[in-house]
Amino acid sequence: MNREATIMTIAILTAATCGARDGQRIVAVCMDTTPTSQVVRAEAQATAMFAAIGVKLDWRCRNSTPPKPIVISLAARTPENRKDGELAYALPYEGTHIVILYDRVRKMQPNQVPAVLAHVLVHELTHILQGFPRHSESGVMKAQWDSQDVAQMTWKPLPFTDDDIDLIQRGLDARDARSLSPSNHVQ
Repeated sequence: MNREATIMTIAILTAATCGARDGQRIVAVCMDTTPTSQVVRAEAQATAMFAAIGVKLDWRCRNSTPPKPIVISLAARTPENRKDGELAYALPYEGTHIVILYDRVRKMQPNQVPAVLAHVLVHELTHILQGFPRHSESGVMKAQWDSQDVAQMTWKPLPFTDDDIDLIQRGLDARDARSLSPSNHVQ
């Protein structure tokens, strides 16, 4: 990683960590592969995007108390059964798995992989956190980003809509309630 990228990554991580204030919701996330420098930069940007709405992503993989961490896989090759243009998919009703079609993300904007990947991560994490597959008319949860969206995400993150934020908070409440359910605890 070059010096500028290292400094930027440290600054984003510091801002996200310092932004972790009381009342912030913590979500455990685990990448199932060893991340590259581009993936680490994308994780940092995704962390900052969620921190801005009061959600702290904890990227340390651990199997602690419920809820289980959200597990993200990077697929080096897109399976043939995936739709054209699809960059990732989540299993929102299952609630813990995301697959990023990393070969497609890298081809989409080769010089801006961290920014695009950060937005794909945020988009799919939002599906999981909301608990169902929905899209917004604009912003990070837009179903298909156009060229203007992609150009913007390389210099300024696409925003969440107010509905996105509300549904994330409601989804987090439901996840917390499920994790506190007696059926989720070992006797």
